[in-house]
Amino acid sequence: MNYLTTFGNWCSGPGFGHGAGFGGWSGSMSMGLGFPFGGIVQLLILGLIIYFTVRLIRKPATHSGPGTPVDVLKRRYAAGEIDRETYRAMKDELSNS
Repeated sequence: MNYLTTFGNWCSGPGFGHGAGFGGWSGSMSMGLGFPFGGIVQLLILGLIIYFTVRLIRKPATHSGPGTPVDVLKRRYAAGEIDRETYRAMKDELSNS
């Protein structure tokens, strides 16, 4: 069997968008606009798939820092590490600085 004839029959037509072997996906997805636009549509779909996959996998940024000195002071007071007088004295000192 002659391989060139077989390949020529399989890929017959005026271009990739209209041939027997390549016309199905790019021609139908691009609404019959041909190979150049079909390729663009395929790349666009692939890009969207990659974009949303990365967006689903990536975790959102979280704030893990201790915060402002007043926030730290409030947390220490709420946890019972310091009493009311110490809290007020430290808060006054921080607000005067």
